[in-house]
Amino acid sequence: MTLAALALALAFCFTGGLFGMVAQIVSSVLLMVYALIGVAALHTLTLGLRYRPLVLGCTYATMLVLVWPSLALVGLGLADALFGFRQRYLSRRPPPAPVS
Repeated sequence: MTLAALALALAFCFTGGLFGMVAQIVSSVLLMVYALIGVAALHTLTLGLRYRPLVLGCTYATMLVLVWPSLALVGLGLADALFGFRQRYLSRRPPPAPVS
């Protein structure tokens, strides 16, 4: 449902006046939500990697300096919403061993 709201808000961004400004605010909020979903997907997809802290640290560092990693995370969040990467990865991952 949020994908449809995002598409509708992006379409109305090109109208003028107050309605266009509200559409820009709604679309920027939804794009930020999908960027956060992209961060969650990145955290999930790197669970099994030895160099996970390096990948996540470099991603966060480049996000502080540049804009395009945020756009890539928006794309990852949209792809995760469409294809369910996190659910697929977690369903194939074996459960953790019990701690004694």
